[in-house]
Amino acid sequence: MGIYLFFLFFVVIFAVLNSPKWKGYIGELGVRRLLKKLKNDEFEVLHNIMLEKDGKTTQIDHIIIGRTGIFVVETKNYKGWILGSQYSDYWTQSIYKRKKRFQNPLHQNYGHIKFLEHHLQDYSGPYFSLIAFSKRGTLKNIKIISEDVHVIQSDEVLKVIQSKTVIGMSPESVKRVADIIREANCRSFKMGRNHVHAIQQNQ
Repeated sequence: MGIYLFFLFFVVIFAVLNSPKWKGYIGELGVRRLLKKLKNDEFEVLHNIMLEKDGKTTQIDHIIIGRTGIFVVETKNYKGWILGSQYSDYWTQSIYKRKKRFQNPLHQNYGHIKFLEHHLQDYSGPYFSLIAFSKRGTLKNIKIISEDVHVIQSDEVLKVIQSKTVIGMSPESVKRVADIIREANCRSFKMGRNHVHAIQQNQ
């Protein structure tokens, strides 16, 4: 019985550590650690925000509000080669000879920005869309043509944020925008459960 329980425990732990949800969480933690390096008096950094619009919800990994704009970061902890272009419906994950399609993450992040626009109707500054892949993945032939869209490795997030130099908001406006997003955050248990269910229905 002892050996059986040990084996069962090992199988459960292995399944959890290899689940997409856990891998995604690990990717988010890496970006969180990087974002702590941003100066608190210049940026407002929010994590794991869930917004509601017209009865639908979306979950945003990281939102960084600075005087140069709002940065919306979607983390992806995929391994292998990653191939895609800005306007294609699907991208490709290639691991040796095995290929798997997944939805264009830029479309996902575009949806995140639309939810933010709904709640920040008085904000007229720029939004920057960042898709941050962990070091497990290698970006290959990613074709991006917009200056406000970035597909990068996770350790390049700070570099992109700090590369924007056109000031458009006062420190007071930065705080006010962050407070509006915090107020709109609706991460209740029921809302989270419904959001996961909606994702599963669309897969």
